[in-house]
Amino acid sequence: MKPSAIAAALAFVTPLALAQTQQDEVVVTATRFPEQRLDAPIGMTVITAKQIAESATKSLPQLLSQEAGIVTRDNTGGPDSQIDLRGFGITGDQNTLVLLNGQRLNEIELTTIGWTAIPLDSIERIEILRGSGSVLYGGGATGGTINIITKTPPEGARAASIAGSTGTYATNEVRVGASLAGRDSGFNLFASDFTSDNYRANNRLEQKNANGSVRLFGPLGDVGLLVDVDSQNLRLPGARTDVQLETDRRGTATPDDFATRDGARASLGGSYDLGFGRVAGDLGYRDVTRTSFLKDYSGGGFDTYTDTHSKVWSFTPRLKIPYGGSGAQHALVVGVDFDYWDYLSRRAPSRDLIDTSPSAHVTATQRDGAVFAQHNSAFDTSTKVTLGARLQRTTMTAQDSVNPAAYASGSKTSNPLAWEIGLRQDLSPATAIYGRAGQSFRLPTVDEVYSQFGGPSFDAIVTLLNPQISHDYELGTEYRGRVVRVRASAFAIYLKNEIYFFVPTFSNINLPPTRRRGVELDASAAISPAVSLFGNVSVTDARFLEGVIGGVDIGGKVVPLVPRVKANAGIAWQLGPQTRFSGVVRYVGTQYYDNDPDNSFPTRMPAYTVVDVKFTQTVDRITLGIAINNLANKLYYSYAVASRSSPTFNAYPQADTTFLVTAEYRF
Repeated sequence: MKPSAIAAALAFVTPLALAQTQQDEVVVTATRFPEQRLDAPIGMTVITAKQIAESATKSLPQLLSQEAGIVTRDNTGGPDSQIDLRGFGITGDQNTLVLLNGQRLNEIELTTIGWTAIPLDSIERIEILRGSGSVLYGGGATGGTINIITKTPPEGARAASIAGSTGTYATNEVRVGASLAGRDSGFNLFASDFTSDNYRANNRLEQKNANGSVRLFGPLGDVGLLVDVDSQNLRLPGARTDVQLETDRRGTATPDDFATRDGARASLGGSYDLGFGRVAGDLGYRDVTRTSFLKDYSGGGFDTYTDTHSKVWSFTPRLKIPYGGSGAQHALVVGVDFDYWDYLSRRAPSRDLIDTSPSAHVTATQRDGAVFAQHNSAFDTSTKVTLGARLQRTTMTAQDSVNPAAYASGSKTSNPLAWEIGLRQDLSPATAIYGRAGQSFRLPTVDEVYSQFGGPSFDAIVTLLNPQISHDYELGTEYRGRVVRVRASAFAIYLKNEIYFFVPTFSNINLPPTRRRGVELDASAAISPAVSLFGNVSVTDARFLEGVIGGVDIGGKVVPLVPRVKANAGIAWQLGPQTRFSGVVRYVGTQYYDNDPDNSFPTRMPAYTVVDVKFTQTVDRITLGIAINNLANKLYYSYAVASRSSPTFNAYPQADTTFLVTAEYRF
């Protein structure tokens, strides 16, 4: 799509767009307690269950990629795409905090979020808080926070459904769901079984999910237990060279590579009205086992089988105290967070040797303790001010027991601080301006402090890095009319000690100063009872400000994998009483290749435009649908890495046009 075409499309949809969120909608991300959406002082995007059901996308990353400032990329050949909010490139996953019902999903490894473990049918809404969240939730929220809220059965709910899908590349899925609730209790259950050969050779996916919740309600409080389990078996197709993209785009050079994931989550939480305030808390546990095999096809004998097991306990009590004074309404939120991580990773040339002759046996722990406070004030109902701070103490230890050298183990304690001040001023019942300034942080992951071959003898080494610190600024305006919604914002993020894998030196380092800045514009409107539109555009400039690393001057250079321009436009159209059409156009501009920090590679990753559409027809209790993804059959890739020795690159090609037919019966 040419820039002029984008501008024309946005000029049309900007004063219009997708049906707006109801004014009395409840959100939780901004305070960690339920509140009316308009009480939140800083701009927030909410994706509702209705919007998810009507969307033409078929996965969470695809759904999120329709939002302003969010880029997704496939850098593994798997379905759990990397997510990047506000231009962090290859470290996007580590700078975007993802929550499930307020509990962290980010790992202390360099892994993507397990999006496929969350059935779309189980989601009530998704709350996106850009450039904020470190005060309330801790590290990794520099780009922003995405909180996925699962469904709670309303009083009197009695519903069940069964659904099936079949599509291109032997794609098949079966889904079931049930909800039952009385006046003071209820439960949900969702399960799915998904298989697909996928577009690439050696890329078969088998995914099973089950999650359920039980909740008890009372006049003064509630308590709930949520349990999720998932299992994934994935073949890994590997990247394609630039030549292979032309001659055998769907092929693989890694026919024996695979990865598995088995996970379980449980959370027990609730809240209680104390009269003067409300107390809430969650006790959470997550256990994930991952295995993978990467064969050395050159015959050099460097086959690697990896078996990694991580688990985390969390406890998050908090208290909200509302009060009045000086002609204003106030609310104080205070709390403490505790996280206890344990990590074990064993690596060997084969599965048979993992217990007897591992080439690496890495153990690590991370202990987090934090106290936070956030104060919200509303003056004359038109001026809202937020002040917050968080002090955290984190101790990470890591050791490779295979290597007895002192440099193969280490421990570091950090005391990062986060703070934020925000102001929202209503100019009219529908228009407001807002501003925010703050400090956030990110802690290094185990994979960033441990390197199996980074030692002086090409052996294991533990290099303890400093926390990444950023100073964040944002100005914006919102218009929420009866039909139209518009949000425009400008942001700047200044970072020191940014954690980054610098390929020329094959090491994770703390960078010299870096900066992100940009503007975002998104709009939505229901232009008639039958038609709603949405559109958004984001322009991002991400740069290394100064420095020479490994003999490479990166001062003033653009951070790789950050498109300067990204835009989306879409429509939802009720063609008849039981017939619906939805479509979205996604545009991602050119980017510098990964491994090109000095911007010296002769070409850039091409821009691409993808069109997805969906038709649904309801007949009595049956809903039939057909989704067509990549309607224009665009041959593209969302991730590629450049060679430093020749003008070649490797990429993960994305699927061509695919079809998915669904049928759902609601009891």
